[in-house]
Amino acid sequence: MTLATKAFAGFDMDGHHVRVVVTDPTRVTDAAAFARAELDAACEVFSTERPTSELQRLNRSFGRTVRVGAALADHLRIALDAAESTDGAVDPVRDASFRELEFDGTAVRLPGFATLDLTATAPAVAVARVAETVARRFGCGVLVSMADHVAAAGPEPVQGWQITVADGADRRAVTLASGSVAVTREAADVARRVAEQAAAAVFAAA
Repeated sequence: MTLATKAFAGFDMDGHHVRVVVTDPTRVTDAAAFARAELDAACEVFSTERPTSELQRLNRSFGRTVRVGAALADHLRIALDAAESTDGAVDPVRDASFRELEFDGTAVRLPGFATLDLTATAPAVAVARVAETVARRFGCGVLVSMADHVAAAGPEPVQGWQITVADGADRRAVTLASGSVAVTREAADVARRVAEQAAAAVFAAA
């Protein structure tokens, strides 16, 4: 996925390239630094790539009940809602079913040696929230992309947010509206639907 604009900065995080695009070129450096810090904090919550993330600590609980922070609890609620609405097609629990997980809003008990993977929902929600936060903080339009997820917020460029989506050999231009999330076909179709619904709920609550 490529982005057509001049005011952008990029960096790598957890093996993925992140790009921050803003409508005000004078704000791009500060906006990218802020986005990096926000995404880093988010990844410390739900990343499966970081052994020190809160999620990975929970994954080492082996059947014990563990109290989780508000951010992880929020992401887990979104993931479980996605699992419920798709009748388990998007299930964050590995080696078991989401229906076997015990979660009261603040504490979690994973069944046996099962683990959690929030990849289907958490990155899209995080990117959407960071885009919205950057737009409010710096008073400009912003587009944030990470891996397969792209979110836009704030005032749009004159020609809108123009992105090029590559789906195998097929490439096509797409206009992304502020307040929305795009996910490439490499992510499962059902995961895309869930991510868009989750991001819509984030913006509606903002």
